[in-house]
Amino acid sequence: MSVSDLVKRVHHTAICVQDFDAMRGFLVDFLGFAIDGEIPERSEAELSAVVGLSDVSLRWGLYRCGDHRVELFHYFRPEGKSLPPAQCDTGFTHLAFEVSDVHEAHERSIAAGYRPNSEPQSMRGGVSQVFYLQGPEGLVVEFMQFRAEAPA
Repeated sequence: MSVSDLVKRVHHTAICVQDFDAMRGFLVDFLGFAIDGEIPERSEAELSAVVGLSDVSLRWGLYRCGDHRVELFHYFRPEGKSLPPAQCDTGFTHLAFEVSDVHEAHERSIAAGYRPNSEPQSMRGGVSQVFYLQGPEGLVVEFMQFRAEAPA
C-alpha cells in the first residue's frame, strides 16, 4: 500500500531555528524567497497535536522560491536543542539551488558575508559545478550550475 497516487507535489521543507530573524533575512534578503505568511506567535491546540508536543508556542513563517517553500519555526515552548548536523549525520543536511552562474553566486555569497566551503567544484565529470555555503545556524546551502549540453 502506497500514497504515491495521492501525492501532487513537494510543498515545503521545514527548519527549526534559534535566530528566526537571521534565517528569515538569509531566505528573503539573500536568497530572494517571497513571504507567503508569518505569525509572530502560534499556540493553538491543533498545532501541539500535529507536532506531537505539549503546550507548543512558536514563531512561524512560510517563504516561497518558485514552487517550493521553506517553513521556519522558532519554538518558545518547549525549548529544543541546538545541534546543527554535519553533512555525514543522519537527517536533513542541506538545501540545494540551481543557479545560472555558480561563480557569480560564489562571489556574491562572499560579498554578503557568508562562508563557502570551497570554490565551485566540477562534479560528475563536468556535468555540474557546485559549492556549499554555511548559512545561519549551520544551515548548509548548495549552489549548482549544470552544463548546457550532455556529456559526450
